[in-house]
Amino acid sequence: MEERSHEQSQQEFDAAAWAAAKKQEREMLYTKVDELVDEALSDVNALNAYLSVQGRLGKASMINSLLAAENHPDASNLKSFDDWKRYGRSIKKGEEGIKILAPTGEYMRSDGSKRMNFGVKRVFDVAQTRGKNEWKRFAPSIRSALKAVTAKTTVPIRFDDGVSKSIGALYSNDGNSILVARDMDNNDLFFCVTRELARADGCDNTFLCDCIANITCYRYGIEPKLPDAVPPEFAELGNKDKRDALSIIHDTACDMMERIDRNLQAERSKNEPER
Repeated sequence: MEERSHEQSQQEFDAAAWAAAKKQEREMLYTKVDELVDEALSDVNALNAYLSVQGRLGKASMINSLLAAENHPDASNLKSFDDWKRYGRSIKKGEEGIKILAPTGEYMRSDGSKRMNFGVKRVFDVAQTRGKNEWKRFAPSIRSALKAVTAKTTVPIRFDDGVSKSIGALYSNDGNSILVARDMDNNDLFFCVTRELARADGCDNTFLCDCIANITCYRYGIEPKLPDAVPPEFAELGNKDKRDALSIIHDTACDMMERIDRNLQAERSKNEPER
């Protein structure tokens, strides 16, 4: 009986130690996220790295895109060890996983509201893998991308001779429409239209709108127009306000990309030959 009791105690101790280690790992990652949020709106290089990774990862969370951008600025597709194995790819020898935060289940707060628990998860970028089943992200032509970004928008988009090519596009609050200069380069046109669509969707700051447009450009393989500095009004914010600003960038960009993806998928489906 004494031996059995000792084994039981040892198991309980190991479980408690494991839980404590997981909690510490999670808290360290939360601390790292706070540092990355602060850095992203203080250092323009960190910001641009985030914008590029967020664009390539699409609707991944802002937090996990920041974590990926820190050590893998070229990240484009993240999966767990098991998910890559199911896909037919293996992890290259010596590669270390990227730590992200993943939901582990809901819990009930004392006030009756539900919240989500998060735990640390290790994932690998496709560049850290090898295998026969290659992964390539779909990259539409610039014409297809322009057609998709201008379709089913919340406000009408029309050409206007009063808008100069140096401005490119301008959201008119009075007319509740986006006015676009004529004869623009297609890549410039895509950037300007996405910037003004972000403004039409409620983002009232040009710097934030530019960041949203850059994420969208990266998503569809279009040359971005990255900022060369973080404005002092954002660099001097506290951590919570910086997180709120990054959330505006992330959420608005994701809504836009979701609409563009739907339009691209609808166009591809329409052009697929009947079987």
